[in-house]
Amino acid sequence: AETYTAIYPYQHNATLSVGKVTNVTLPATQKAIEGGFDPTAALMMAQSNNTSLQFKNVVGYVKVKPNFACSKIVLRSGRASEYLVGTGTLTYISDVPTFDFTTSKSDSITLEGNIKSGKTYYIAVPTTKPTAGWTISFTTSDRSNVYTRKSEKDITFTRNKVINLGEFNTNGDYWLDDKGIVPTSQQVDMGLEVTIDNKNYKVYFAKSNLTATGLAANETDFGDYFAWASTEPWLTSYTLSGSTITFNSWKEGKSGGYTESNAPYRDGSSYSKYNSTKELELSDDAARQILGGKWQVPHPNVWSTMCDSTSNFTWTWDSEKKGYTITNKTDNTKSIFLPAAGYIKDNDQPISINEYGSYWSNCLTSNTQARYLFFNNTNHKADDSDRCYGLPIRPVRLVKVE
Repeated sequence: AETYTAIYPYQHNATLSVGKVTNVTLPATQKAIEGGFDPTAALMMAQSNNTSLQFKNVVGYVKVKPNFACSKIVLRSGRASEYLVGTGTLTYISDVPTFDFTTSKSDSITLEGNIKSGKTYYIAVPTTKPTAGWTISFTTSDRSNVYTRKSEKDITFTRNKVINLGEFNTNGDYWLDDKGIVPTSQQVDMGLEVTIDNKNYKVYFAKSNLTATGLAANETDFGDYFAWASTEPWLTSYTLSGSTITFNSWKEGKSGGYTESNAPYRDGSSYSKYNSTKELELSDDAARQILGGKWQVPHPNVWSTMCDSTSNFTWTWDSEKKGYTITNKTDNTKSIFLPAAGYIKDNDQPISINEYGSYWSNCLTSNTQARYLFFNNTNHKADDSDRCYGLPIRPVRLVKVE
């Protein structure tokens, strides 16, 4: 050979071509290693004209030290188009390995595991400069709270270097407020108030559907599909063309799709949790775990109030965008759009894309069924669906009315 090229760690899907290696993946999820980093994320490359190979780091590292026990830490860039993980091509330019993203790109990295209080952890990051700032979220070990810090300043991640973000305490003054990682521009005050457990709340809606890492970029985007009580989607990548979705990849162990056997807390022929308790705990609420702050999957009273024929809202089917625009009757500046994203049963094609809308609530109606919002171009109502099915989520934030 004229040159020898190698990467570490070994990736069975990677392909060597002239002067580069394609189909290399920087993983979206890394394993938390006390005092160290996940070796599967420690991407390196070597190229030489002889059999002596000197590997060089492709990635740099972010160092953090939470002074409270965590189940995961999520690092996000401030702009969805500035990627931190994905699949791409490695090239060797002037003795420096360079990574270019091509597919399965994402703006967030998740560090998971038994993250101990007072211990140091490292997150592998590519060479990039998030120009719109960054956020970092810490989910407590019992998953009941999410603490999020946001910086508006750009940050530069450089290969072979470590950036120390410092120590984090639960009583720090750097945490975000009830809005979590959702900017004000992506929240809508619909003028809706609901009563839940004899308490009155003002409801703020997210402007778009939930994804594995935040909110969808546009209000017409479907977002991701979640089983009830799952805090992450099992279908991790798909491509939409008209009314057809192509499934690209599944969460490890969930390739069977949205079935009862895959469902959270499914134990053999029955469910081991939420049999007597019908309302989602915050630790199992995807909106709270992903967005932080006070965001949550809507209570059924949110959907039933908006669907009530005597309510203060107009539902208008948009035959071009395929979904409903919901508008406050007395203030038409207050509106949201819900795309008809259908739902996923098993691992087959989603059912009734561009025809049905299906959005989870946070309450069960039986051991196997959960309340959800259903609509088509002639009807909208609260209904029940199997809790193992994959449905979109439109997050809400509740503010208590004194």
